[in-house]
Amino acid sequence: MRRKKLSDELVKYGYVFSLPKMIITYLLMVAITILVGLFFQLNTGFIIALCVSVILMLPLYIRNYNYNRYEQQRFSDVNVYMEQFMYSFMKTGKVLSTLNDVRELFPSGKMRDAIDKAIKHIKETYAENDVEANALNLVEKEYQYEGLKTMHGFALSVESNGGAYIACMQLILEARRMWADRVYEQMKVRKHQRALVLMSIITSLLLCSVLYYMSDKMDISVGSQTLSQLITFAVLFLDMWIYYLADKKLSVDFLVEDTKDEEIMVAKYKRFVKYKEKPSSHYISLKITRKQLTRAFEKEFPRWLLQVSLLLQSENVQVAIFKSLKDAPLLMKEELGKLIIDLKSNPTSMKPYNDFLSDFNMPEVRSAMKMLFSLSEGRGANASDQIEDIIRRNQQMMNKAEKLRMEDTASGMYVLFLAPQLTGGCKLIVDMVLLLVCYMGKVI
Repeated sequence: MRRKKLSDELVKYGYVFSLPKMIITYLLMVAITILVGLFFQLNTGFIIALCVSVILMLPLYIRNYNYNRYEQQRFSDVNVYMEQFMYSFMKTGKVLSTLNDVRELFPSGKMRDAIDKAIKHIKETYAENDVEANALNLVEKEYQYEGLKTMHGFALSVESNGGAYIACMQLILEARRMWADRVYEQMKVRKHQRALVLMSIITSLLLCSVLYYMSDKMDISVGSQTLSQLITFAVLFLDMWIYYLADKKLSVDFLVEDTKDEEIMVAKYKRFVKYKEKPSSHYISLKITRKQLTRAFEKEFPRWLLQVSLLLQSENVQVAIFKSLKDAPLLMKEELGKLIIDLKSNPTSMKPYNDFLSDFNMPEVRSAMKMLFSLSEGRGANASDQIEDIIRRNQQMMNKAEKLRMEDTASGMYVLFLAPQLTGGCKLIVDMVLLLVCYMGKVI
């Protein structure tokens, strides 16, 4: 079943099975493994065991490689699709015409298939509400990126309600550019981190081989000792596993958000609310949790603010906030519920806006909420200018928040970078002890 599951994954990622190619790949890896085994003076039994380990692990490496290529292609498809969609929509203002324009950029592949399904749904569906929304949802299901849903939602709102949309669409286009730049930067960082782990493994193994050279000069065969053979095999196997883990961690989906972390943060938020009234008994825990939640809200608030900003194209501030609850980030739903209740009780007061996320020190939130209150009161500059200003600030906040999120997803690599040095260090210590024992036995 595991073999079938792995095979299905490879097919999904676009891997084409070829018997000659597979045979050549396995023979090449076995040949390299044998050379490594001979270099470390392993006996035949350990070399065979090492070859079997390589054969069993090779499909996992192939899966990681193809998964990485698959996700990079998905990112590229969404990036091109969004850019062309926005440029075309700014000219036509119609979803169907825009899809027909974008379709020409994809001669074949999953994106072309998704666009074709969306166009067919619009043209052939009659007895259904929200035909275009359901059609665009076909693309969103295939590529589950939040920015894609935001862009589609804005386009549907414009086509349905009209209004001046060029400036906001240009701001969303700028957000796409910042997102693409972040992902390209992450691709470079992850490629560099993968190379660092590999270099760490090679360096540690080369340092271990120095002791073999020294022992040969002293006419002492450390590598032939049973303990040394066992440790060498264990280190080589662990290094292969370490590289696999690093490769797997660095091969990520750049489109889908990590909901597991969000669920953890929601649980921490509930504990924070429960114990914040008892700071004396939970002071340290509350301080740590507050800091973690502040960082989490810094990531989630800009996404919610963008939803509100786009809803403001056709709704007033309070209605936009009410409607934003449905698609708001999970972490923010409870705070938004409180805000909505307060707004219903005191619709003209600034207090509900000031109280929103007031348990966390976030100046950007305070500033944005003051602007929303000002807009709700009809004060200040032209409403459309204020909306654009809110979105522009949102883009800056979101760019900062997304960089934090991507830094978090790439964290932990330092441990995997150090791991080969630790395994190599253990082997070096064992070989040095064996060298000392063998040398003392020879002298005595």
